[in-house]
Amino acid sequence: MKLFNKRKTSGLVAAAALVLTTLAMGSPAHAATTFTPSGGPNVNFVGSSVSFKAIQANQTLTCSTFNLAGSVVNPGTSRAIGANAGNLGSLTSSGCTNPIAGATTVTPTGTWGVTITGDEVSSVSPARLTSVAATVTAAGCTFPVGGTVAGTFNDSTQKFTPATGASGLKITGVPSGFLCGILGLANGQDIEVGGSWTNTPPAGSTNLLIATA
Repeated sequence: MKLFNKRKTSGLVAAAALVLTTLAMGSPAHAATTFTPSGGPNVNFVGSSVSFKAIQANQTLTCSTFNLAGSVVNPGTSRAIGANAGNLGSLTSSGCTNPIAGATTVTPTGTWGVTITGDEVSSVSPARLTSVAATVTAAGCTFPVGGTVAGTFNDSTQKFTPATGASGLKITGVPSGFLCGILGLANGQDIEVGGSWTNTPPAGSTNLLIATA
């Protein structure tokens, strides 16, 4: 007497394999919950082609110099995704201009931060500038901006690149001055950040490296 039907058994095995493969493909990838910054202890992010565009008003401000310098917080220590990785307290900008307003001053304020927000893939991690704040002043127009700037950090090239489009930075107060109305600027408008910042460690410091887990 036959205990097993070979054809049926083969079919069951194939079906089981298909189910397991489907489940594996549908299973969510492991999401990082912690990250460890190392290197530093100081960082110096030099801006390249940095620009700020008020999206709804379609007005762009470009700056020839916009640098962010500071330090890594507790290098070598693991922390939760989204926790502070570095403090950027030395902020310098110059050579900013708008096609209509002309020469414009952007005055960064406070201490900005930088953090990692997800899994590192091939040396690239989703990242964010935090506690971003500045005052923009031109002849006949002044307004504050604040929020965050989402982007990516590549620890192979040491480059932070802002995301395209609205990335968390906004006009945070009612613009003051006659030119603001001409430019179409208003409180709450989204600011798109262009260009990039590349970390060039000062003497005695090394590249900022990221490991996620």
